[in-house]
Amino acid sequence: MLHNYMSVPNKVTDLELENEVKVPLVVKTTFHMHLEGSLLEDTCVIKPFQLDTLDMCNYNTSNPLVIIIHGWTMNGKMEEWVFKLASALKTRLEHLNVLIIDWRPLAFQPYPTAAKNARQVGHDVANLLTWLEKAETAQLSMDKVHLIGYSLGAHAAGFAGSHFPTAKKLGRITGLDPAGPNFEGVPAADRLSPDDAKYVDAIHTFAKSSIGLAVGIQQTVGHADFYPNGAYFQPGCHMTDIYNNVYQYGLEGVPKTIKCAHQRAVHLFIDSLLKQDHEMIAYRCRDYHAFDQGLCLDCRKDRCNTLGYDVRKVYIGGNSKGLYLKTGPQTPFKVYHYQIKILVMNLIERVKASVSIALIGNEGESQYIPITLSLEHPENKTYSSLVAVGSRLGELRAARLRWTGEEDWSSWWRRVTMMSSGGGERELIVSKIRLKSGESQEKHWQGVVVVLWGTSGLSASHLTHLVILARLTVVAWGLRLALGWTLVLMTMCMRVLVLVVVVMVMMLMLLLLASMLGSSSL
Repeated sequence: MLHNYMSVPNKVTDLELENEVKVPLVVKTTFHMHLEGSLLEDTCVIKPFQLDTLDMCNYNTSNPLVIIIHGWTMNGKMEEWVFKLASALKTRLEHLNVLIIDWRPLAFQPYPTAAKNARQVGHDVANLLTWLEKAETAQLSMDKVHLIGYSLGAHAAGFAGSHFPTAKKLGRITGLDPAGPNFEGVPAADRLSPDDAKYVDAIHTFAKSSIGLAVGIQQTVGHADFYPNGAYFQPGCHMTDIYNNVYQYGLEGVPKTIKCAHQRAVHLFIDSLLKQDHEMIAYRCRDYHAFDQGLCLDCRKDRCNTLGYDVRKVYIGGNSKGLYLKTGPQTPFKVYHYQIKILVMNLIERVKASVSIALIGNEGESQYIPITLSLEHPENKTYSSLVAVGSRLGELRAARLRWTGEEDWSSWWRRVTMMSSGGGERELIVSKIRLKSGESQEKHWQGVVVVLWGTSGLSASHLTHLVILARLTVVAWGLRLALGWTLVLMTMCMRVLVLVVVVMVMMLMLLLLASMLGSSSL
């Protein structure tokens, strides 16, 4: 909390401002107007309560205002992403005021101290906004204010927004991987929350880790919370790089590795500004596991939204669920999401199969994407999985299935199959395939039974089968399904017939052997 305030008179505003706005005796936060360039020296400093600095910095009172707030710093330097984000904002929206908040004296502290200082930074930003609102030559509307905060800066933005009553709420706050330590699980008043602006969105990129290391907050903090790749370590950011970075940079190599995933939220947001033709769609889901099974690619009733600057301001009542999506390892980060459902009829044998699928559209073809199936019981089962493709395929026309099977020698069914087939062939029967595109929401069905044959032996076998996809009517689907079941029954009958022939031959051989033994005994 702040102490030692004094009122600062302002001769160019009405007397109400003198009584309303209070600032600390020592302000360690500075406000830089972004002009051109990638250095702090290229900016222009705006000083609260000095209207001449607005003119000096070419502040346009009719333009919206975006404020960028950095996070905790371990070296006291202003990071490059700040200027990249500012430039991207000006590129996307030419008529825009962009302010960069420099609070490094308060951020270049031990983390617990810097986390406490975020509240003071929020107060400083609120004072600046109140001054811009009240000043006669500025008269800023809070609806036109957008705060973008990274890490600790996200909570500082929340503290700034909490200073304004409901009637004067800020237009928007965006949290870029809001910091987790000291903020996870605390009351809403002590962190970024949906109450801090008319619309609050957050992008979580490093809130979970398989080794227990994470720096972002995991809980939802806004009206829309995006979790790219489940907010785990991001594609292109590898924990194995930590050894190379430590070797090259010393102890600073550790934060470089962590920063890759933590800072990915920033670069996703920049991508949304500059790559409008690569709009990233996220899908509301109960958790990442369900999303990874392809169970949530539904855009009905506002169940999907756009990550980044062009987020749709949708308000969902009750407990907010996260929005999930996959991304690529580099810009453009967008990928295309598909749910694949495979109905497997493994009626003859037990087999553990690894299926790969390649999607073919009228604009391109994907590489093979693995889908693991564990068929531990010879029964019908539908498997659902999510596949992500890095390039646009257009309208789906076909899919290629390729599978690798591992024998289960403990199954007696396996032995029967080997005997009846005469060559130990094994099969995987797929009776139905369903593909759904998350981006287009189109569904594709294939109702014809596909029998995938492989060769026996301990080595893995591969086979590719081309499946033609179509959006089928109910009648056509029924006819194809009937044909498929006919093929299955014919296959089973052939197997049974072969087995009967084998048994009859064995019985004849036994009778012949018995006859020969009887003759010799006589």
